[in-house]
Amino acid sequence: MIKVSYMDRLKIADILPQQINLNQIDDSSGPYSMSYGFNPGPLAASISRIGLINSPILAREGKGGAEDEFVVVSGFRRIRVLKKLNWTKAPCRVLPEATSSLKCLLLNLYENLPVRNFNAVEMGMALTRLAELLPKEEVVKDFMPLFDLPSHEETLHLFMRIETALETQAKDLVARGSLSLQAAKLLLEMDSAARQKICRYFSTIKFNKNQQAQFIDFVNDLSHIEDNPISGLLDEPDLTEIRHNERMNSPQKARALIKLLRARRLPHLVKTEKRFRHMVENLALPAGCQITPLPILKAPIISLKSFLKREKT
Repeated sequence: MIKVSYMDRLKIADILPQQINLNQIDDSSGPYSMSYGFNPGPLAASISRIGLINSPILAREGKGGAEDEFVVVSGFRRIRVLKKLNWTKAPCRVLPEATSSLKCLLLNLYENLPVRNFNAVEMGMALTRLAELLPKEEVVKDFMPLFDLPSHEETLHLFMRIETALETQAKDLVARGSLSLQAAKLLLEMDSAARQKICRYFSTIKFNKNQQAQFIDFVNDLSHIEDNPISGLLDEPDLTEIRHNERMNSPQKARALIKLLRARRLPHLVKTEKRFRHMVENLALPAGCQITPLPILKAPIISLKSFLKREKT
């Protein structure tokens, strides 16, 4: 259970909203932000029609007076949308200056948990910020279950690295669900240039989860075997021709790229598979029979199956 002392006596309802100039509010991704890749359209439509229902919560950064600057504690999305709608002022609640960073962070977390789903990047943002203020063991035990994540330190490190190590393009793919966590984990073991080059392929071609992992593994293996940087390998004509082929749809491009890379990475296996298929075709098996090799032809054993139904006697 989460310790009650984290949030006790911080009664937001007792803080009256006050009109704040929006140009005094920093809407960059600050120390309490955990929003990434959201669609502002629905919120903008709501505010345009019925106004601002919930006041954003701010913390003061300045030294007092009319030129105070504020950081967003909760309501990051609302502040950004209000600025896009050309509002100049908005009613906001300003926390007492003595409010700790941990209380500010938890206030934002608990306001958002019941009302929206967090994407993987947002989970990484929240967990990273919590780990900066609390022991990691506490984050693993008390907070990871709030995101329906297993309480494992390895999982915590993965989500923290998604937040701190991935480039914007990769984060965008993760936030949209276009890059699996398995693929993100593999990319984190590569250098930045390789990650960005691979993400260009994933941004324009829709690979399924298994294909993403296969693509990364093949490219990584070939880079080491051929002593060729991934950035150079993925710029080769055979691959870029498939990537830019306007006659192929996205799934076709994904399959063609995997097939090409697999043949290049496992040439002997691919040749063996081709010979096996040719051999089976020449057997002229009865209808309903098939010969199936064991997985990837690793064992010299084949299975003959018959699907012919026995006639009742």
